Amino acid sequence: MKKIVVILLLAAFAAGAWVWLRPHPDGAAEDGKPVAQVQVAPLRIQKIVESVPAFGVVEPTPSGARTMALAYEAIVKNIAVSPGATVAAGDAIMEVDATPDAKLAVNSARGAAKLAEQGLAAARQRFELKLATGQDLLAAEQAAEDARLRLASLEERGQAGDGRLVAPVAGIVTKLDLQPGAVVPAGTPIVTIAGRGQLEAHLAVEAADARNVRTGQTVAVTPADRPEAESARGIVRLVGASVDPVTGAVDVRVTLFAESTWFAGEHVRGAVHTQEKTTLVAPRAAILPDGDQQVLYTVKDNKAARHAVQMGIAADDAVEVIAGDLRAGDMAVIVGNYELEDGMDVHVSSNESKPDGAKAGDTRPNPGKTP
Repeated sequence: MKKIVVILLLAAFAAGAWVWLRPHPDGAAEDGKPVAQVQVAPLRIQKIVESVPAFGVVEPTPSGARTMALAYEAIVKNIAVSPGATVAAGDAIMEVDATPDAKLAVNSARGAAKLAEQGLAAARQRFELKLATGQDLLAAEQAAEDARLRLASLEERGQAGDGRLVAPVAGIVTKLDLQPGAVVPAGTPIVTIAGRGQLEAHLAVEAADARNVRTGQTVAVTPADRPEAESARGIVRLVGASVDPVTGAVDVRVTLFAESTWFAGEHVRGAVHTQEKTTLVAPRAAILPDGDQQVLYTVKDNKAARHAVQMGIAADDAVEVIAGDLRAGDMAVIVGNYELEDGMDVHVSSNESKPDGAKAGDTRPNPGKTP
């Protein structure tokens, strides 16, 4: 009988020890309180830049584009370049031939100039023989001068030249819409050349963001179709004072620096730096809405601490946090914060292994809280 009692006591003791020493399941403390599984990231003092997004194209600056036009009617014979080509000053652009009417005007001017010179010579002879007055001589001289000026004007326009047109400056051909055989009326622009280093970004920003954009602000400009290209720095030169009725955007002109290589007409993305400061920064995922407040949870001694914060400027995944009870190095909860309460027990897991169903940046409202 004593053996049976001893065996029963030993069995009861072993069962009690197993209950006391057995591992507790995740999410429960020894006293039965829930334990939240969280991931954390430290708050940091760092520089943060708030930017306004913009999109647009690269264009020549107003003073950087040279447009060539013919002063006479001509026919295009040959085109030596195409849009996008790089040319040096003096390079051939195209060859043209004056139309029959333009050639006739030149020949007529030459004939009139020759006859005027002959008339002037005859008037001088008559004047020397006292057969003409000084007034007659002055009239002949005036006629000869007018004829010379008319011919010189046509020749200066190239109307009497070889029809070879050359680039006036080095740069990039940005516009050339003609084809061989086309008849070009006098005064028609035939080609536009943008000087190298004289390009700008023509951007569009949302009207709501335009009030934060000012001349002189720095802009990071990135080619939209060249992902391998690095962002280049530009400066806001002009902010439009009207909204485009079609797009609802405001024009912003950005000066691009010559050290960067740009293609006229290429699409670009811009980030206008509207604010910049060095301040206390938290990951965006650490901030939760709580009614009309924003809150952030930190972890200390395996306990969650709730902090009411104000959000300052934001950039990408970083947000400025303003709170008197937060310091650099405090561990902010970035995963699992939606289920926390102030003073709740927490277990910090590795940032490489996320709890089942949790995602980095999960900011779902805390159950029971006003979203």
